[in-house]
Amino acid sequence: MSKLNVEAKVGIFVIIGIIMLAYMSMQVGGLSFKRAKGYEIKVYFDSAAGLVEDVPVEIAGVEIGRVGKISLENGKALVFLKINRDVVLTKDVKAIIRTKGILGDKYVELIMGSPSAPLLKHGDRVVKTIPTTDMDALMITMGEVASNINRLTNSLANVVGGEKGEASLNAIVENVKEMVLTLNKTVQDNNDNVTKIIANLSEFSGTLNKMGSTNKEDIRSIISNVRRASEKMEVMVASINEISSKINQGKGSIGKLINEDETVDNLNNSLVSLKKITDKINRGEGSIGKLINEDETVENINTSLESINDYLQKQDTYKTYLDYSGEYLFDSDEVKSYLSLRIQPKEDKYYLLQIVDDPSGKEEVKDTTTTDSNGNTSTTHVVETDKDALKFSAQIAKRYYDIGLRGGLFESTGGLGIDYYLLNDRLTLSFEAFDFDPDRNAHLKFKASFTPFKHIYINSGFDDFISDEGKESFFVGAGISFADEDIKSILSSIPIPTN
Repeated sequence: MSKLNVEAKVGIFVIIGIIMLAYMSMQVGGLSFKRAKGYEIKVYFDSAAGLVEDVPVEIAGVEIGRVGKISLENGKALVFLKINRDVVLTKDVKAIIRTKGILGDKYVELIMGSPSAPLLKHGDRVVKTIPTTDMDALMITMGEVASNINRLTNSLANVVGGEKGEASLNAIVENVKEMVLTLNKTVQDNNDNVTKIIANLSEFSGTLNKMGSTNKEDIRSIISNVRRASEKMEVMVASINEISSKINQGKGSIGKLINEDETVDNLNNSLVSLKKITDKINRGEGSIGKLINEDETVENINTSLESINDYLQKQDTYKTYLDYSGEYLFDSDEVKSYLSLRIQPKEDKYYLLQIVDDPSGKEEVKDTTTTDSNGNTSTTHVVETDKDALKFSAQIAKRYYDIGLRGGLFESTGGLGIDYYLLNDRLTLSFEAFDFDPDRNAHLKFKASFTPFKHIYINSGFDDFISDEGKESFFVGAGISFADEDIKSILSSIPIPTN
């Protein structure tokens, strides 16, 4: 057998190297020739800012899938989640967009619900989401703080002034020194706590150093924001210089403050009172002293703050809807109109208030008493119909996954209703039963409502279909609906006439 020449050996080693490089690239990049097995679910978020495709989906810090396609649907972010086949999720699972660390990448975290709830299948939707606060809201808050600082400097510029304040200011400084000594004693007595705080700060700085090496772009953005803040600080320093000039010229209220001995005495008394307060805090007296020295008080405050945070998150899900619909009744050749207000404090619960203009009118039973010549009395029941009278509905509804139950007042009579939601709530099948009068059949109504476009829907069905008075009728209709955000936008776009 002939030996391989040098070129053949080199070619074999190059091919082996290419195969090893491709294998290692696939292992590092998480690539595979096998198609990922599992199932896909979807979830709607009010905002998916910063979330990208193929980031992890985690439960309790363990990756159980990846984020798939992200799109916009009906003003909300539609996110598809590819879940591993061996992971079982229930329909009451909650979804939230979180960030790894302070400036890390965003990912989707799922919070497990009740084990006894129905299971999510391929194509199902996660109904419950938890709103999050993003960096935009934080930057808006920081802008408001900067605006408040600017107003504070302007107020100081209007207050400062005077020319005889050196002696009085020296007295104030002496009192401040005495207060500082007291505070220094307080810090020394709590030296262990201060040491722990410094250790925590050191650990936090190490964490920030690690984050800086992996989030350079975000840090550059923060530095840019700090640079803009420093420019505002320069403006503030200029304002302080102006304030100092006015002080030297003896202008403003502070100048008057320096020249009035009575006011200085009041300030001294206030500083003495402040010293007494710090002494009480140092001894652990009063509410603040207990806050510093008793862990139970701090835990109670943290519990209260968590309850307030949960309440504010619930307010984000509060919605209001206003809509009008009309139904053309083929049997009577007339239109039945509805004006509805739906108040929805939670995604699975709402209250419905409704005004109904029914062309058949509202029936009222009146009793007429007559007496004959022999003195016998008889009572006659007379049914009168008021064609112009309006009917009212007031209902409470609770939704269980794709089924909703309603109860309360239906067209000025008691009744019940059930709704079945299909096609991501675009198609609704409804059945209502009300007006349970013992002298006639109950009023039964079936309706199918479909929403082809945002704000507009069409419906059709059969009204009072077991009527024994000939009032049964097939109907078709349409309606228009607006949420509270839409109403605000419409009202803000209406021009206001000015003189």
